Amino acid sequence: MSERKSKILLLLGCQRSGTTLLAAMLGGHSEINMLFESTSDDVLKLIGKKYSGNKALVRRQIRFSQRSSKFGHLMNRLANLDLAKTHRHHKKRPFPTSKMSIQDYINEKATIITITRNKEEVLKSITSRTKMSWNQAEKEYDLAIDEMNTVKDIALNINFADLVKNPENTLKEICKYLDLDFEERMLKGPEYNFVYPNKSVIADKSQNASLK
Repeated sequence: MSERKSKILLLLGCQRSGTTLLAAMLGGHSEINMLFESTSDDVLKLIGKKYSGNKALVRRQIRFSQRSSKFGHLMNRLANLDLAKTHRHHKKRPFPTSKMSIQDYINEKATIITITRNKEEVLKSITSRTKMSWNQAEKEYDLAIDEMNTVKDIALNINFADLVKNPENTLKEICKYLDLDFEERMLKGPEYNFVYPNKSVIADKSQNASLK
């Protein structure tokens, strides 16, 4: 395939909302290059396929207009007493870590997809897998939803429960939105998901899974 500039694709969601699962499935398409939570501008440098994508966690990594900075990184560490730069999961994230804001992606004419999940499921997953309290998790969830609402009129929203209960139809909806043909190998996304590898998408995960 000849080298050509790709369209930009941005996948947004709160942590523990299914972004990792959906990114793995999108990355299974032959015309999508998918980055995993890149906080740089590398997505702008990918070539060769119709779409160059990145998935980012809203509030934790990316915000509508605010970008990362050396000051922000320092303040994140200070807020969590993480002076050794351990890169562990910070309970608090006063500043985003992404070099690009959501607005920067919009300026690049990015196609945006958001994924949402039942609030209580998200909060249970966050508090079971991190040291965040329920109140901290709830605040982060609410702020993330507020950020995603800024793009609701220009984005395709996917529900996590629909994705795990009816993955094929959900992926076909996404492919139609992207003007791509559906490819069955996208359904094998969980198998090649290096963060949460699994052989298949199981419907009851909508209640029990702790996927990002």
